Amino acid sequence: MRYGVFLPTSSNGYVASTALPDRDPTFTENLRLTRLAESFGLDFVLAMVKFRGPSTESHYWEGSLEAFTTAAGLLAATERIQVVASVGILSLNPAMTARMAVTANSIGPGRFAVNVVSGWNSLEYSQMGAWPGDDYFGYRYEYAREYIEILRELWSEGVSSYQGTYFSLDNASGLPRPAEHIPILCAGASDKGRDFTARYGDQNLTAGAGARDSGPDIVRRARAYGRVVTTNVLVMLIIADTDAEAWDRVHHLNAHTDVAALAGRREQSAKDTMNEGTAAANAAQVQAIDKDRALVGSAATVARLLAELGEVEGIESLSLQFDDFDDGLLRFGRDVLPLLRSATE
Repeated sequence: MRYGVFLPTSSNGYVASTALPDRDPTFTENLRLTRLAESFGLDFVLAMVKFRGPSTESHYWEGSLEAFTTAAGLLAATERIQVVASVGILSLNPAMTARMAVTANSIGPGRFAVNVVSGWNSLEYSQMGAWPGDDYFGYRYEYAREYIEILRELWSEGVSSYQGTYFSLDNASGLPRPAEHIPILCAGASDKGRDFTARYGDQNLTAGAGARDSGPDIVRRARAYGRVVTTNVLVMLIIADTDAEAWDRVHHLNAHTDVAALAGRREQSAKDTMNEGTAAANAAQVQAIDKDRALVGSAATVARLLAELGEVEGIESLSLQFDDFDDGLLRFGRDVLPLLRSATE
């Protein structure tokens, strides 16, 4: 099992609760966490793409670092850990993304990967004039297919004259070509999203109640296409000295849920005409800690729950989030990880 950190590159992390202090994301903070993860022997860190939050009392996701430039800095300042940068494909031409990825990979050879995000939050893109209209919900995976085909052609051939429905390239240069394979993750929880990843991605990034089903489902779908694709599950860890203390923390954070932030996300998700996957998960969340995504308890309890998740077919990686990244990552590396490793020896 590979373990990594879903970095807090946006304001106030991943818990929409006014019980947490305001926190603006900084490169310094994310570098500190990445180096700590590397010192514990974790396998990767991932920077998400986010352009706008719901602008509410908790300032949840009000500001964000840009993923590719963050990744480049992290690669230059580390030695072993893989760094994954997310791209919102409506925000950047694929020929430019291909070149940026090659540059990042040259900074950390063999340690860079791209998370391709098709995009469902129209507000994030409309604010900068990049939303093509709500018809995009229906064709976004065809758009993403062309995007990935261009990436791979530029990386393998160094040039592309791709002619598709959404992109037209004229002898576009992608040189220099990367010396190593650059993996592509795809964030997809819907039926259509899973099938897309099985056909075009290297790994499926998913979360929530359907995560356990995703592993074997992706394996089955990919096998039908003659491919091998694994699953990376996004998990929130709430770790304390005892199970009771951990659950007390969950209850405290949920008692101060930023209801407006979650309502804003539900409002945007409701615009998604596909109405499944991420949109459905957002519609179901009413508390700061989504219990379908969180593993809660002492180090021993969390280690047991993670081990159970790791036994599911196809789940190869876990992307970890914490309510408090400094304390949570320290507890995971110091207390949980040794238990996981000893169980596999």
